[in-house]
Amino acid sequence: MRVLIIGAGLAGPCLAHGLRRHGHDVRLFERDAAIDARAQGYRIHINDDGDAALRTWLPAEAYEQAVATSCVPGGGVSMAGPDLRDIAEIELPPGVAGITVDRLTLRRIMLRDVMGSTHFGAGFSRYELLDDGTVRVFLTDGSTAEGDLLVAADGVNSGVRRQLLPGFRVTVQDSRLIYGRTPLTARARELTPPSALEGFLGVMGPDGRRLALAAQRFRRDPAGFGLPAADDYVMWAVTAPSRVYGPGFFGLDAADLLELAAITVADWHPSLRALIRLGDPRYVVPASIQISERPELWSPGPVTLVGDAAHPMAPAGISAGVAIHDAGRLASHLTSGASLLDAVRSYETEMLDYGFAAVAAATRNHGG
Repeated sequence: MRVLIIGAGLAGPCLAHGLRRHGHDVRLFERDAAIDARAQGYRIHINDDGDAALRTWLPAEAYEQAVATSCVPGGGVSMAGPDLRDIAEIELPPGVAGITVDRLTLRRIMLRDVMGSTHFGAGFSRYELLDDGTVRVFLTDGSTAEGDLLVAADGVNSGVRRQLLPGFRVTVQDSRLIYGRTPLTARARELTPPSALEGFLGVMGPDGRRLALAAQRFRRDPAGFGLPAADDYVMWAVTAPSRVYGPGFFGLDAADLLELAAITVADWHPSLRALIRLGDPRYVVPASIQISERPELWSPGPVTLVGDAAHPMAPAGISAGVAIHDAGRLASHLTSGASLLDAVRSYETEMLDYGFAAVAAATRNHGG
């Protein structure tokens, strides 16, 4: 079977490993020019289902490296007010434990063994269904590729999904986010609340303003595994209604975004503003919040979806694990011995159930 995967984030490489293990011809197409072409994701949590998919489908050495470079295990989830007085420790439901990783480090590990099949600078343009039941995809670099199955792993703004499901509904929320990270220097460590050094801290302020804080402290330096060295850092995300950030939000440069994030929490505990101002501008990015509505099950064909391409959700620490779980479930169905269309139908039926349960959970957890 020839499988074409659009997007080489996390779900795409996981699926590629699973299918290659069973002898299938897999190619990945990534719009970015290189693996580190832009800031994209920092410290991410992968739940038990996602962790199980990594353990099952990655080569043993790659999974061992993923665990070895994951975040030092620590505390759980805490909530606090703007004055940093703890409000509550959140009891996590079963299945959430998993592992916490640096997204770029995990991505480097996952792509290392499939780099020869990964085409960078080749974003999705369109696809067409061929008379023999296969699919041809047109890439932004002018090339084309043909396969038996096209898998969209190209994120919340998936071009494949727009063509496959033109009526798919995604609602852009009023809130906006500024993501960033601050190197975990001695000064940053002094400024970071202990609950964020050891786990995840959510700070809930007035008027819809929120701050998420969590330290990424590597168990082992990725350089020990032939990867670029990575220093510890504190990930943060400042959320506010669009009226707070203003009409030119998405046109701001990194320095202005960094200052805007600090100003947004200016009347909170002074350590929070100081911590944000120490942020590295290279890793500061704006984002919107997009939440999808569950579609009706569509007719199966040689095109399917995984991850945020299938079920965009609010940022609540869930989406990465669900995306990788998607890849694992699709790999399982495609290698089960069922026909291609039966395997795709079984996967999509299953994915819509747990995927949109996750969308609902993320919306609740994010306060929607």
